[in-house]
Amino acid sequence: MVGLSEGWKWQDKLVLVTGATGLLGGLTARRLLAEGARVRGLARNPARAAELAACGAEIVAGDITDELSLARAAKGCQGVFHFAGVLANEFRPRSYFQRVNVEGTRNLAEAALTCGAERFLYCSTVWVYGLAAGTDTDESTPHRYSGEPYCDTKLDAEEVIREFTRDRGLPAVIVQPTEVFGPDDRNWTLGPLELIRSGRMMLASGGIGLVQLIYQDDVAEGILAAARHGRLGEAYILGGGTITTIREYFLGLARIAGQERLPSVPSWLALVAAGLEEFRSRLSGRPPVFTRGGVRGTMVYATYRTEKAAAELGFVAKTGFATGLERIRERLSASH
Repeated sequence: MVGLSEGWKWQDKLVLVTGATGLLGGLTARRLLAEGARVRGLARNPARAAELAACGAEIVAGDITDELSLARAAKGCQGVFHFAGVLANEFRPRSYFQRVNVEGTRNLAEAALTCGAERFLYCSTVWVYGLAAGTDTDESTPHRYSGEPYCDTKLDAEEVIREFTRDRGLPAVIVQPTEVFGPDDRNWTLGPLELIRSGRMMLASGGIGLVQLIYQDDVAEGILAAARHGRLGEAYILGGGTITTIREYFLGLARIAGQERLPSVPSWLALVAAGLEEFRSRLSGRPPVFTRGGVRGTMVYATYRTEKAAAELGFVAKTGFATGLERIRERLSASH
């Protein structure tokens, strides 16, 4: 990071990490521990955080919708890293997305102010620019609602953070990762692989949507760079250097599963099939195999500029598309 100041330091400081049992929360917590921070992980089910506890983290029970549990968890913390939330692939009512992603973020911001945190890191998504953002989207592109609960509530949560930073002095930085992939990722990696292996993967409109995949370890590195060097109140897109189509990416996953072809259907038919899956889910109480939101996510035709993160954070993703796929293949092969 030549030319960058030392920035905020977390060594020997207590950092609260929400979503500690999730992908990015867990990866970041481990990196913080390895670099000398004391980590307190917030988990609704502390038993799921046993592996993180074994790495040296303190695990506390709590929920971001429970203000009292957040006040207890944040007490004495110099840093707060916020990853907890409802994900795009979760089939939940919009009111649940609102309560967790927006009001939960507000609750945590209040707790961070009360405890006098020196740094608040909020993990958002590039989908706050809308599912029709277009090419060359950057941090100056207007936010747009898309009608999808995940995207829209992440957008609203960002506005909560900006309001707290502007009006109340919350020392916050926002990161906006592109599509994350890797051997520990369920959303863009393990979930699609399961669909491929079971013969239920369909490419909507031939898989012409674009993805700018970023490898899971690179995201964790970018998050720490933003926490250290990011300007308060600013957002930083964290994206990979390779832009590829959904078809190319899912075919790469298919080859890991020993397949060479994937069926394609018109986008309207994929959405109808997803709608039927959602209907069956409501009747059975079991999660749908895929959702209309998930199908729409594969039809996004957008690319993202990452110059701001490079210039201000010194962050450039290191892991290329082909290397990432090979690491996924190696990990899955080793686990069988």
